[in-house]
Amino acid sequence: MAGLLAAATSVAMLFAIARRSPWYDEYYTLYVTRPGLPLREAWPMWLADNHPPLFYALAWASNALGIAAEPRRLLNLAIALAVALALAALAARRPRLRTTLFAYATGLAASAPLIDRVAELRGNFLALAAGAIAVAALVALVQPGRLSRRGALALGATLALAWSVHLAATVIVGALALAFALRLWLAGDRTAALRFLAICALAGVPFVASMGLQASTIATNTRSFWIPGGLSAARWVIEGQLLAALSANPALTLAGSAGLVRLALQDLRARRLSPDSATVAALAGGLALALALLVAIHLVRPFVIDRYFVTIHPIIAMILALGTARLAREMTRGRLLLDLCLVAVALLALAHNVTRTLARPGWDGTAARIARIVARCPQTQVIADLRWNADVMALPPVENRAVVPWAYAQVAARHHFALTDSARREGPCPTIYWAEHVAARRASPAQVAAAIGVRGGRLERIGDGWIFITQP
Repeated sequence: MAGLLAAATSVAMLFAIARRSPWYDEYYTLYVTRPGLPLREAWPMWLADNHPPLFYALAWASNALGIAAEPRRLLNLAIALAVALALAALAARRPRLRTTLFAYATGLAASAPLIDRVAELRGNFLALAAGAIAVAALVALVQPGRLSRRGALALGATLALAWSVHLAATVIVGALALAFALRLWLAGDRTAALRFLAICALAGVPFVASMGLQASTIATNTRSFWIPGGLSAARWVIEGQLLAALSANPALTLAGSAGLVRLALQDLRARRLSPDSATVAALAGGLALALALLVAIHLVRPFVIDRYFVTIHPIIAMILALGTARLAREMTRGRLLLDLCLVAVALLALAHNVTRTLARPGWDGTAARIARIVARCPQTQVIADLRWNADVMALPPVENRAVVPWAYAQVAARHHFALTDSARREGPCPTIYWAEHVAARRASPAQVAAAIGVRGGRLERIGDGWIFITQP
């Protein structure tokens, strides 16, 4: 069943990678990691962004795959394979955790951001993957009396990776690490707690070095930011992500909840906290601390949007997996049925998530419509109307000013039509004014016509963009 789940997840990932239409942020990644770009020119661009440069470095290192988004997304598939191998290695070395890790895998496969983020060339999938491995490593290796030297090395490497991808992931995994250190201390294993804190300090060196280079730039970039501020905005994002994580695999949620209730009742009768309960408490406490820290940061500098919260999904999946494993260990009958339900629901979730991901708007929607018009009338003039992207081009980093026109040119070439700089209003074919990545702008046909300087035309809205068609 684990093999079936892995195979189905791989197929779903490949299908989404191949079929999802690229969007603006992916073109930003493609621009700053494009083939032929020397590292000495790319490095300052990466440091100008608001997150550590690790993902850009990986994307640049794999740019032999070309300039198109779809083959470049295969980097995410390689990352997913590394996650699967790491979980398999943990299961092999920790037989007691096999049931937990199997349940955890069904939760990860069903999670809403898995397919969404694997099918885009951005660092969010690496953050999700690094978070998933960090959560599993903390649960498997940070236990009283069990923090071995070999485990410490693996844990240090895992945390260093998880803290060097995305600022939100750094906060979340960092809060988890603090919670597990406290768990060791309260369990009386203070030597292990201090050793673990030393591991954390060493693992944090790459992140600290990165922030030493980027902190002032990030502070400048976020002084006036596009993310909505305020407590209400943060609350809705957090609530949505928590509900999405809890509803990802209903079979896991039901089984996990039942197992956690049984675990709590047993602890109450025994009047002591079992190891599994202590692990669940560390996960839940770390999550609560992370959310509190993220909201506090958000109130100073707006920071909370849904795709930055991908790392909370593995935490909730692991909590539910621990409950499910406890329930499974107590089942004398129905164990196979439980496993079948977990996998079946995960497969249904995968299918749903692929459909949802492919429905997301991208730049190919407007471009495909333009290509059909050009095919019917080859002398059609197409103008990228950059005035509607002025807000995006004004945002830091400064590379946005170059990425927007570059993205239009890339998409036009992808759909085999040419762009012109100005309209010539003669000839048999129409002129098309093209605007993409303008979901926040709801200009009327009259407003678009007035901005262009024409009296009439037809506005067609497609996805997050539009085309305005004027006749000769």
